[in-house]
Amino acid sequence: MKKSLWQKDAGHNSFDKLSKNLSADVLIIGGGITGLTTAYNLIDKKYNVVLLEGDKFFSGTTCKSTGKLTYLQDLKYQDIYNIYDFQTAKLYYEAQKDAIRLAKKIIKDNNIDCDLVKSSSITFTNDEKEIKKFDKEQDILDALDVKYYITSKEFDKKEVKRLIMVKNTYVFNPVKYLKGVLKTVKNAKNIKVYENSRVTKIKKEDKHYVAYANDYEIEAKKIVIACNYPFFTIPGFIPFKTYMEKSYITATKVSNTKDICGITSSVPTVSFRYHQDGDTSYFIYLNNSSKICDKLNYKKNYDECVENAKGITGTNPNYKWTNMDVMTNDSLPLIGRISEDDRNVFIATGYNTWGMTNGTIAGKIIYDLISDRKNKYEEVFNPSREMTLLKFKNFISNTILSNAKAYTFNLIKKNPSWYKDKAFVTKIEGKRMGVYFDSEGKEHKVSNICPHLKCFLTFNEVDKTWDCPCHGSRFDVDGNVVKGPSCYNIKIDETKPLN
Repeated sequence: MKKSLWQKDAGHNSFDKLSKNLSADVLIIGGGITGLTTAYNLIDKKYNVVLLEGDKFFSGTTCKSTGKLTYLQDLKYQDIYNIYDFQTAKLYYEAQKDAIRLAKKIIKDNNIDCDLVKSSSITFTNDEKEIKKFDKEQDILDALDVKYYITSKEFDKKEVKRLIMVKNTYVFNPVKYLKGVLKTVKNAKNIKVYENSRVTKIKKEDKHYVAYANDYEIEAKKIVIACNYPFFTIPGFIPFKTYMEKSYITATKVSNTKDICGITSSVPTVSFRYHQDGDTSYFIYLNNSSKICDKLNYKKNYDECVENAKGITGTNPNYKWTNMDVMTNDSLPLIGRISEDDRNVFIATGYNTWGMTNGTIAGKIIYDLISDRKNKYEEVFNPSREMTLLKFKNFISNTILSNAKAYTFNLIKKNPSWYKDKAFVTKIEGKRMGVYFDSEGKEHKVSNICPHLKCFLTFNEVDKTWDCPCHGSRFDVDGNVVKGPSCYNIKIDETKPLN
């Protein structure tokens, strides 16, 4: 799969792969911004901590983001207000502000050089139909006592119909940041860190839990699920509270940078920022976002993103990559105890594309819950919060109908028009198979059914992967899982009959 601009800074890092049974007070599953922030908060506390990263560090969602630390997040506050109330929107706003302060403190306290730069943030639209929404967002910002602007010298585009700008927000290099946090975490006496150690199952015992990874067991009193998308359905029922969105991102060398970043107010999202890397300036551009059940012609999506970016910069991008975000049906993250029956299992997901701030505040919320300390955001982000009518409508539209659409499309069109001779779906001995021929003519045959919740897979011509259009699992052409929530491969054992 294509690497992001940030991943060039990952460098060589080597951590042991889990190779023995362990016990811990706290097991953290996932080494992105949430897992590492949680571990950071647990340094030198009374807990014995184990952190497991399923892949190599710096390969996940955090490292493929646009790297923004901002509290102006499209028209998020009215989205929350429309479903809940002003107080809930206020708490979300305060959480984002706290997250920025926490990230800045971590950077300062640990001397992390992560290209942190103060940058104004804007939300803008080119659609006159969106103007009333901007009026409402301004009303909410006024009530929140947020200082904002409706003009911008740094962003003067004639086609823009409306914008809101705030200052005192930031951009940074997420990989450099994670490297700095990981360096501090790995030196802690009470924390053990492993990579290439994918957890496939968690079993509940009387007074503890047992997690299974690499054929070994980790016995833990408390477990933190800090992967992008949880690998289980029950408890929590996360697949019924969320849906997946995919975005295409480019980074192009430009002559200079500007201290401004922005995002559109409507889908398909357009987002941009600048980045200064030594003497090199980059323009980072995200667009062509959609639910992963839509726009399944991945090459076309990439090409459109590249052409749009080229139309702005006048030159071909130097980097291009994709990212997938977990979206919730009520615009609020799912952070906290996964259920009342499993009060020592904590989850953090559903960041709605704003993972840098929500992942940071999640690490603090979960630390407080582990320590039996009160956190002001505990209730608003509670994964078990009550259903509302609008949430239920969104659940039907975003989750049920979208997944049904993806399933039905792949059922009816096993081989859509953009599949070339090199990849196709067929049935062999009654079993649905995906077949790919590489550049040397070698055949790669896999099961075409995702082990997670049995959705049919779509071939990604660009990354050469089989992708699940329901929940985002990805597999290489030989059937190895490269991204969850699936924990299991789709390999075919040629030595055994299919039936």
